[in-house]
Amino acid sequence: MKLIIVESPTKAKTISRFLSADFKVESSFGHIRDLPKSKLGIDIEHNFEPQYVIPAKSKKKVGELKKLAQKTETIILATDEDREGEAIAWHLTQALGLGNSKFEIRNSKLPRVKRIVFHEITKKAIEQALLNPRNIDMNLVDSQQARRILDRLVGYKLSPFLWRKLMRGLSAGRVQSVTLRLIVDKENEIRDFKSETYWTIVAGLRTSDLHVEVGGPQAFEAILIKISNQSIPKPGLREKKEVDEILENLKNSQWEIIALEKKALERSPYPPFTTSTLQQTGWQRLRFSAKKTMMLAQNLYENGLITYMRTDSLNISEEALAQTQSFLKENFEPKYVLPKPRKFKTKSKLAQEAHEAVRPTDAANAPEKIKTKLTADQFRLYDLIWRRFVASQMPNAIFESTSVLVSAESEVRLPAGSRTSEISPKYTFQAKGSVLKFDGFLKIYPMKQEDALLPELKKGQELKAKEIKSEEHQTQPPARYNEASLVKTLEKFGIGRPSTYAPIISVIQERGYVQKNEQKRFAPTEIGEKVNVLLVENFPEIVDVEFTSKMEEDLDEIAEGKKQWTPVIRNFYEPFEKNLEEKYQTVKKQDLTEPSEEICEKCGQPMVFKHGRFGRFLACSGFPECKNAKKIPPVSLNIPCPKCSEGEIVERRTKTGRIFFGCSKYPDCDYATWQKPSASN
Repeated sequence: MKLIIVESPTKAKTISRFLSADFKVESSFGHIRDLPKSKLGIDIEHNFEPQYVIPAKSKKKVGELKKLAQKTETIILATDEDREGEAIAWHLTQALGLGNSKFEIRNSKLPRVKRIVFHEITKKAIEQALLNPRNIDMNLVDSQQARRILDRLVGYKLSPFLWRKLMRGLSAGRVQSVTLRLIVDKENEIRDFKSETYWTIVAGLRTSDLHVEVGGPQAFEAILIKISNQSIPKPGLREKKEVDEILENLKNSQWEIIALEKKALERSPYPPFTTSTLQQTGWQRLRFSAKKTMMLAQNLYENGLITYMRTDSLNISEEALAQTQSFLKENFEPKYVLPKPRKFKTKSKLAQEAHEAVRPTDAANAPEKIKTKLTADQFRLYDLIWRRFVASQMPNAIFESTSVLVSAESEVRLPAGSRTSEISPKYTFQAKGSVLKFDGFLKIYPMKQEDALLPELKKGQELKAKEIKSEEHQTQPPARYNEASLVKTLEKFGIGRPSTYAPIISVIQERGYVQKNEQKRFAPTEIGEKVNVLLVENFPEIVDVEFTSKMEEDLDEIAEGKKQWTPVIRNFYEPFEKNLEEKYQTVKKQDLTEPSEEICEKCGQPMVFKHGRFGRFLACSGFPECKNAKKIPPVSLNIPCPKCSEGEIVERRTKTGRIFFGCSKYPDCDYATWQKPSASN
């Protein structure tokens, strides 16, 4: 018998379907060794040697796998082909006693160990992998180990500093703290933003004297872009007086089309998904968080429906391309089939593994065909992945784009008593429109079109103005990050890796450092801002974007065998530890009190807000002479509790300041949710 070990029971079940009774497929249920929770677990004095332990929850499973290993002729490690998967494979060899620390198989009675990898869980992929085993890649293992040690050193050393200088229960992290800084910096940009008023001038034009509503078949809108051949500065006109003068001048203007350009525009399909673009589009189109998207993608992968979902690559196998071509020929008109497959070049310099892009394992598995096998959310994500990939192998969409320039000129009477007149400035308006001539890939991957539809027009044609109006606007502050834009920014700056974005975003919310507002955008909490200020002022490298990006590059070079992991850790740790010792001596404990409008009923002094183990509370400013303290009354949403119907939904906070919503009858009713309820839901 041959034993195959993978990470998850779902993956094991899927692989079992493709193999004979000669194989037994078992799951390790994820990592079976890790650093201890109760101590640092790193021997700093001896080259940062990690002191791994088998967690209590994994001991039974390790024992079972050991017994199986002793009875089998061959052990095949089939964990994922990335750094985490490689590390799990290596940890299995250590926990099961299959090799030394460098994975050199001992001359013993223990079975021979093989490592296999594959990008998709299909019969053919598994069979090919079994024919091409390889050794464990210790460069990948070292890179994963270096990341784990770095993260442990920062978290384990810096979190107690926050406890002493701010409050207990706080945490810092090598990547989470930089992400928090991005969100706080954005909030400061918004606070510092000074809104300005500007105007645009819009003309509703028609092509005949007949009464036609603006937006009707012979009418369209154009916007003022030039005055006497001088372009209007962005975003628009700044002076109301000038706007009123222009509107007055335009009242009796002659309107004529002075330029008209029509051209065919082609729109190419997006490439298939990478991990990053999958998370971004999952939010934009489905409103799935990065965490939810990755969880669902993992389910789809382990069930053999999509390729491996942790990838920076846009590569597509020749077999998959040929398969998709056949599917399109069988199901679409010839005009929707490309003469040869479309290939995409991977742009990311950070691509770690030679994976394929995220795609369905079989294009013939159209979403509706397998809908009954999936949950509603699994179906929605699979549908998105399938459409994106199949669309990438379809022709460009073709539009007819029209750009029109319209001039407006009129005579302006000079002041009373004058017998002459002068020509007013020449005003130039612009309108753009487009018509879809061939949908191409849009047939299965629809996208919003911005331009309006224009009537048939020609150069020299005279027009009539139905209405001329000014529109007042305010310049807008930068938008807060949402799930998609935060993922895009993390990738842009090289902070973390796409596979780590979901846990990063989750942890800063769980810690109460940021929360989503009603527009589902991230805003820092009060405690999040205070943590950020303390870290920026005292540990600038830890929250520096460039420093963090450089560290990711070092980890990449370890994975490529270009650097040794121990010097990378040492070069980071020694100055970090020295600075930490200094800051313990020089940084004073911060007062987290805030003024309130409450007056202490015991001594008459003002009450202040304080942060404690269980969140914010009111305390007398006369402490310690007066020890009066009380809870902050929760804010009611005036919505009945959906669980007990007796209480109302109230806003509460966790001990770290994160807002959640629960029943006013707590503890009699334990209803609670992170999402702000509304009367409609």
